Amino acid sequence: MTENREDERIRAALNRTMSGLKANPYLSRRVIAASEGEVKVKKKLSIAMVMIIVLLLSSVTALALQLSGWKIADYIRNVSEGKVADDFESGFQQDLTLDVEGIRFHVRDAYAAGSKIILVTEASCLENDTTMLLPDRFICDPDVTPARQYIKELAGIDDTITFSEYAKQKGLSILHVLVDAKQKGTYPIVSGDEWIENDTTLVSITSANILEPEDGRVEVEWEVSVIDDSRSAEFGEETTKTLDFYLPVEEVREMIIDVYQTVAAGDIQASLDRVVLMPTRLDTQVELYYHTESMLAAEQLLEYRFVAVDPSSLAFADSGSSSDGPEILGTDDQLVYLHDAWTLGSPTETDALYLQLLPVYTWAKEGTERDQGLPDVPIIKIDISEKD
Repeated sequence: MTENREDERIRAALNRTMSGLKANPYLSRRVIAASEGEVKVKKKLSIAMVMIIVLLLSSVTALALQLSGWKIADYIRNVSEGKVADDFESGFQQDLTLDVEGIRFHVRDAYAAGSKIILVTEASCLENDTTMLLPDRFICDPDVTPARQYIKELAGIDDTITFSEYAKQKGLSILHVLVDAKQKGTYPIVSGDEWIENDTTLVSITSANILEPEDGRVEVEWEVSVIDDSRSAEFGEETTKTLDFYLPVEEVREMIIDVYQTVAAGDIQASLDRVVLMPTRLDTQVELYYHTESMLAAEQLLEYRFVAVDPSSLAFADSGSSSDGPEILGTDDQLVYLHDAWTLGSPTETDALYLQLLPVYTWAKEGTERDQGLPDVPIIKIDISEKD
């Protein structure tokens, strides 16, 4: 690494750190200016003063490293409000960056286990100027989207100020960025979440299904884009870069549980044959295999879904990512077989999993939401007491 690039990293770290502090936002500029000789010093510094400055710079740099660099556990605890072990560490050691149109994308943390990849990316301006980075315009329209939906410091505040209004007040320009990560050569279900730190830093977490780990690792295709709306009024001009890297896949024990219970979905009978659980250190990945007696019944079952509930309150269990929904696998002896997959947002901590077969898609069509099951729908108990 050249001396100029090292200076650039120190400058960026100092700027990011001081922008998040309330005491003296101009301190980083003054320290850097002094180090470059822009401020005249009237008399020679004593050794004690030099030591103090060295310690100050060391402390500031350490603080910069502490305040920047989100990890997966930070996201789960502070953004998704989920549960994760106090000592959880992904073990990710790679230092991966891509620079696109003056924006640096940095992989801060990554983890692969069971059938899922999770990746945390931080995006910020190389010069830390006055540019606010937002997610794709299709999900975050600055003229419509309230700033509180993405800015962590504004979360929970009942304020309708849009990003355009917020940026105007702060003197910020706006750029949209995209982050995507998946197993190379596959087309999995990808979900994600974004939030904004210190106005000019965007953090993105991406979760994608792993289809085929090989030799205990997965090849990840990490793709980042910057969209400049000023170049095209309709969609903006997109500049994209891709980086491939290998990620170790943590081995988990697959638990196959035969069920053979039949429940009704309206007038349709569905037989739940098997549940497969893969409890990782972050969540519990669930796959369900079931069948019905005709293709017509199977097509109607596509509007229902097995959902994990609390048997005492019928509240939905903490959910993580999910697939697109049930799928028809095929037919055999006039029976039609289906499959579904989703995750619970935390490792399995009980000896049983309780499921209801509910009309999930009907809620979306009616524009309603529900956070618990139905009292007149039978509950299937899946005994998992055999787990270690």
